[in-house]
Amino acid sequence: RAASVALGAARQPFIAGNWKLNPGDLGEAEALLSLLAANQKALDAAGAAAVPEVCVFPPFPYIPRALELLKGTSIQVGCQDFSLETKGAFTGEVSAPMLKSVGCDYALVGHSERRSIYEEDDDIVTKKVRLALDAGLKVVLCVGETEREYDMELLEAVVTLQVKKGLELVTAAELRESVTIAYEPVWAIGTGKVATPEQAQAAHAVIRGVLGTLHGEDIAAGVRIQYGGSVTPESVDDLMAQPDVDGALVGGASLVAEKFSRIIEFNGMGAASYVARQFSATVAVPCKNVLGESLVYSEQDGMLYWISAPEGEVWMWNGKDSAFKHSFPETVGCIGLCEDGQLLVTQPKEIWKYDAATRTRTVIAEAPEPLSDTRTNDGRVDRAGNLVFGMYNNNHRAGATGGEDNAGMYRLSASGGGVEEILDYKFRVSNAICFSPDGETVYFCDTPTRKVYAFDYAAGGKLSNRRLVYIQPSALPGGPDGAQVDAEGFLWLALSGAGRVVRVDPEDGRTDMVVTVGVSSPTCVTFGGEDLGTLYITSRGPDGGQLWEFDVPFGIKGLAEPQFAG
Repeated sequence: RAASVALGAARQPFIAGNWKLNPGDLGEAEALLSLLAANQKALDAAGAAAVPEVCVFPPFPYIPRALELLKGTSIQVGCQDFSLETKGAFTGEVSAPMLKSVGCDYALVGHSERRSIYEEDDDIVTKKVRLALDAGLKVVLCVGETEREYDMELLEAVVTLQVKKGLELVTAAELRESVTIAYEPVWAIGTGKVATPEQAQAAHAVIRGVLGTLHGEDIAAGVRIQYGGSVTPESVDDLMAQPDVDGALVGGASLVAEKFSRIIEFNGMGAASYVARQFSATVAVPCKNVLGESLVYSEQDGMLYWISAPEGEVWMWNGKDSAFKHSFPETVGCIGLCEDGQLLVTQPKEIWKYDAATRTRTVIAEAPEPLSDTRTNDGRVDRAGNLVFGMYNNNHRAGATGGEDNAGMYRLSASGGGVEEILDYKFRVSNAICFSPDGETVYFCDTPTRKVYAFDYAAGGKLSNRRLVYIQPSALPGGPDGAQVDAEGFLWLALSGAGRVVRVDPEDGRTDMVVTVGVSSPTCVTFGGEDLGTLYITSRGPDGGQLWEFDVPFGIKGLAEPQFAG
């Protein structure tokens, strides 16, 4: 066992998605593949340690399109089944060599549904393993006991027989290089039941012991063993913490791009273990914003400003009286303070100054990307008085353009230089834009990737030196939204979908404070109030929409919001 654990550290984790007979049509498959590709490209580019090997197993008709759409990512494509025949008069059959020739890397063999529904016994599994290897396909060999067998304490006997029979014609070298074992307790597949991490570890230890008996401990210690049985983002971290669990064979969750990507990014890719201090926010203004965002606080007039983006509303509150709003005919992307006391407001086609006292507005620039299906989104004024903002792909959640990176990041110069693009790549949803206390670092997140980056920033140049500072834990749904920096340089992130705000050290990605919000989707944060000691938090519907507040302890304060100097 010592050899198993020692060498286990060298086993690259392997996450696979078995789509089974899903999704219902090619359009749905393409939308899923596009999102998976975009998420994986972001992970591949992040430079994280111990990135897992990833493979998806679509139905036969979708395999060519999967190969096409996943090209340029590290995601491989496999087949769910193949024929015992290699060619000839066998109507409706597909052979292993055919699948290899079109680009498949892996083959599933022995899945419980093939064993139970299609009566594929151990002899058939033995033959298919050999056929796959002969065709040049790597194999995921599925083994596991039924609930009745588990209750009768036959787990060890059942998986021992299945492993031995499945590998009967496999050499030690082939086992080490080309075979992964997937343990899938049949009673946990599609039922929502999940073996406890301890149960999974016990079964995997049995399997590794059988491999050692067959080919020696050194070979056994190098073979990856996946767990497959209703794996979810919420369960994957504890499963992957077990010494003999080397990956997951994912079913239903692999059909939701956000969930599958969270499983791929399980909390084991170099994340530190820590215990953050826990707090909670309270409601400050019981409004019902559809999508509250873009909080800014003016020390000059003691007023807090925010927007409800799709409603075209700018909200204002002095911390004492009732909040009120001004409405506009189009979506508002973000707002900023101006040195002359006006507000800077971005909308899909224009950027303008707004005088709240006279309710007059003056257009100062055209919004970028007029021919793209994008709009202005998150932004803040930098510490030199320029507005930095990003765009939003209106179709990022679904449809043929769901995975397209077609939005950019821009700066509106306060000195009359117009709008210039400052980031050398495109993305989907701009969020988390804020600046370090010295103004020389800007933070940014493309929310669907769930990663926050830092860039070197100079008011007259483009962003450079990208580095990863935070990955949202896989067990938390949603993604990073609006952000702000405190006087100590720590990053405060609203995790929309996860019901919390976190304080993150950008030097090591450690979370040291968690502020729970009583709704699922907090959306933006900023500091305000006396001595900038209160954290304000916007939220969105359907269960949210209120403005929340949290009196920050330990003497932590915010920084004055910069003002647009143009």
